[in-house]
Amino acid sequence: MASELKIPLDIADVEVLATEITDDGRLLITVESQVETTECGICHQKISCTYGHGDKIELRHLSVLGLETYICLRPRRGQCQSCMHTPTTTQRLDWYQQRSPHTKAYDAYLLKQLVNSTIEDVSLRENLGYDAIVGALNRQVETEINWAEVEDLRTVGIDEIALKKGRKNYAAIVTGRQANGKIRVLAVLPDRKKRV
Repeated sequence: MASELKIPLDIADVEVLATEITDDGRLLITVESQVETTECGICHQKISCTYGHGDKIELRHLSVLGLETYICLRPRRGQCQSCMHTPTTTQRLDWYQQRSPHTKAYDAYLLKQLVNSTIEDVSLRENLGYDAIVGALNRQVETEINWAEVEDLRTVGIDEIALKKGRKNYAAIVTGRQANGKIRVLAVLPDRKKRV
């Protein structure tokens, strides 16, 4: 009798169709979207996803039992009947960004791995290229702050990080603790000099 273990995927609105462990030790989880609509890329109206599926995408996800894990998905497509030439639109789901090779959860995990570590170290540990780590970092750290989303500025932290080992080359990271306890990056300054 084979043993079975169920692990929650923690991705909303998908159904798991199949799981497979490849010969090179990767875990592939094939899912299908359960969301019935998408937004037209031209007029932004809600349209039904009844126009087949897009190309298969494979997204790196959080490791399961030490195995590199990938979510495989063929996004649903819809056709807008309101727009001229009835264009088609491929569905975009909340748990990944378009053209990203990772899920949002995996990007957040990589950002945490960079604490007290280097990009090269994380690249080796996760078996990813240097540029993949930099891409995850760029997707997670916003270049501009949306001040409407900042609820509370009672606690502000300013930290310096060394940009080069053994050099006096620093950047300043300004963070704020929100009312819900989460830390939000408010600014990354190019140096630690006081502005006049």
